[in-house]
Order: sequence, then structure tokens, then C-alpha cells
Amino acid sequence: MKVRYTRRLVLGALAALSVGMALAQDAPFPSKAVRFVVPYAAGGPVDGLVRALARALQDEWKQPVIVDNKPGANEIIAAETVAKAPGDGYTLLAATESALTMNQHLYTKLPYSPTVDLVPVTRLVEVPLAIAVPTSLPANDIKEFIELARKSPTPLAYGSGGAGGISHLPMAMLAKNEGITLNHVPYKGAAPTIPDLIANIVQASALAVPVIEPHVKAGTMKAVVVSAPRRLVALPNVPTFEESGVKDIQARFNIGVAAPKGTPPAITARIAADARRILNQPDFRARNVDPFSYVLHGSSPAEYAAFLEQDRVRQAERVKVSGAVLN
Repeated sequence: MKVRYTRRLVLGALAALSVGMALAQDAPFPSKAVRFVVPYAAGGPVDGLVRALARALQDEWKQPVIVDNKPGANEIIAAETVAKAPGDGYTLLAATESALTMNQHLYTKLPYSPTVDLVPVTRLVEVPLAIAVPTSLPANDIKEFIELARKSPTPLAYGSGGAGGISHLPMAMLAKNEGITLNHVPYKGAAPTIPDLIANIVQASALAVPVIEPHVKAGTMKAVVVSAPRRLVALPNVPTFEESGVKDIQARFNIGVAAPKGTPPAITARIAADARRILNQPDFRARNVDPFSYVLHGSSPAEYAAFLEQDRVRQAERVKVSGAVLN
């Protein structure tokens, strides 16, 4: 009798454990804290948008949503961190083309594979860049800048946030498209580029519109063209490439979300849908999207995957033209 009773207790405990494990596996996402790993320091466009989104998702999900800044190495540090995380949706990468479509062409060896170790979740927004020049430079539009570069006895210099980066490759394409010679001066980010641009130490730079807008309005630099489908609210007097009659160099970057391989499609679809709904809320747009002239996407995982596939081809050409190699 005692043996049978003990056996029933053991079987009951195993059954309860089995049910508990099933319930845990079927628990709705998210059931604990979610972490967004951001490849930049606090304060920039990627960090700012993701922090706003994280606050809104925290209210939506009723779980903590943490932003973890891991800057450096052209987004590699952050990408590697996420690539090595469990594929359960609780660790996400908020990144640009650098981590997802550019690095594979810039580096002969990476500690992660953007096509194997990461899966697309959603493209949040597109961030247009503008080409800015010093106020003292005798060029008020992109055609005048190109003509000045052609006539200059020494190559005009342009600053970027680093070799192979989102502000370097488009300018390399401009030089190729227009048959001009420009001298590339890499900096460690946009912040140290701006003083030298204002002082005419470098004669141009492709920078995110939110970064240069206050300087343009203060009259310390001029924006000669924006790389966008239409004029921007932030810089309404600055024409687009198309308006200027110059081939658009696609000087813009996208902020998107990726997850570790193995993340269930149902979870990536849930994250994408919730992010899209938040991005389209009028209050959220009014505070975090429209004032910065971001182009809103909020794509599905499949749409983002298709975009990344096309962008890898585009970035391969840009890297080849620029001659950039980072190892």
C-alpha cells in the first residue's frame, strides 16, 4: 500500500511538472523583461527613437523594456551580443545598415553572420541625410558644390563619421557619379565632424537631418541638398536631389530591429505589429517621428527581409566604389 501511495505521489508530481512546463512554454510573449541592444551611445537618433519605443512597448506589454547601449566597432559589438543571445525574443538588436547589410562587405571576418545569426523583425524608420557645407563656401546648392569641386586645384575634403560608414559611402558614390575627386576625412562620429565643417577645415559632410538642422537654422552651415523623396519639414528650403537634377546617392539610413536566429516567427510578427501600431499613434509620431523628418515604415518581418536583401546588393557596390576595407 505504501509503495502504491508513493508511486501515485511521484506520478502526480511528474504530471504537475509536465503541465507546468507546458504552461511556461505557452506563456504569452512577453512574460519577462525585454532588452533592446543599441549600437550607439545615448543621445543619437537610434538611441532616441528606440528609447521612446521602449517606453511605449513597456506600457503595452506590462513588462520592463530595457535599452542597453553597446557602442563601437561599426555596430559589431552590439550585433555580436544579440547574435549570441537565445532566440526567444527577449534580446533584440536596434541597428542600421552597418550591422545588417554593410559590415559583411567591409570586413573579411566578422564574429557574427548578419544573414545566419540574425533574423529581421521590422524596419522602423528611414532617416534622411543632407549634405552640409560651411557657410563661407561659395556653393549654395549641390550643383554649385559639384562645379566647385571640378574647378578646385586641390580636392575638396568631406568629413564622415568613419570609414565605411553611412556618411562615407554615399559621398563616395557622389564623387563617382559626378566624376569629381573628393578627399575623405574620417572622424569618430558626427560630433567631432561638425566643428571642422563649420570652420571650413572640411568642405562637406552628409549628416542626419536632426543633427544639422539647428546649425543650419543658426546660420553656421548650409544644407545644399537632402536625400529624400520630397522636401522635409525640418529643412523646407533645401531641395532634393531630384529637384536639383542630380542623381540621388541614397544618403539615408534605416533604423530597424533584428532578433537572434531561432526566434519564433510568431514572436517577431508580434513585436513588428506592436511597434507599427505605436509608431503610427498620432502622439508618438508628433513627438518622435515627424519633428526629425523620419520616414515611417513599421514593416513586417517579411517586408524587412526583402529590403535587407536588396540593400546588401546596393551596399556591396558602394563599398567597392569607396575602396573601404575594415579589419
